[in-house]
Amino acid sequence: MKKLVLVLALLVAIPVMLVGCSKSDSASIKDSINGFVNALNDGDYEKCTDYLVGITDANSDNITAQLKAVKETYQLSLEVVKIEEITVDGSSATAKVTLKVTFMGQTMEQPTEITLTKVDGKWKFAGDDIIPSTGG
Repeated sequence: MKKLVLVLALLVAIPVMLVGCSKSDSASIKDSINGFVNALNDGDYEKCTDYLVGITDANSDNITAQLKAVKETYQLSLEVVKIEEITVDGSSATAKVTLKVTFMGQTMEQPTEITLTKVDGKWKFAGDDIIPSTGG
């Protein structure tokens, strides 16, 4: 009887633990997306790089300068409207994000799919996933 109770407890606990891990990743992914958007809107370009993959000491200054130029030149601001359909597969994930983008005085909602990579326990993404293309 004790073995049956233990087996039943494990059968209940394992799915709960797996769902808990997924929720943790989902929350971390949402935090990364929101963190980047907030840092960009605040003009904290160095903090923006914390959320981007491939940032090194050699390219950090260039990336922060590009972020600043795009934000200031195009009067860019972003607002996360919703984050949904988060799919996690190991250290890769995707999320469908709808952003309210203000770009050169024009505001529109922009749906996009963001691909994230877990690096040192943090979810990061490529900046071109979330910054609108300037066509140049």
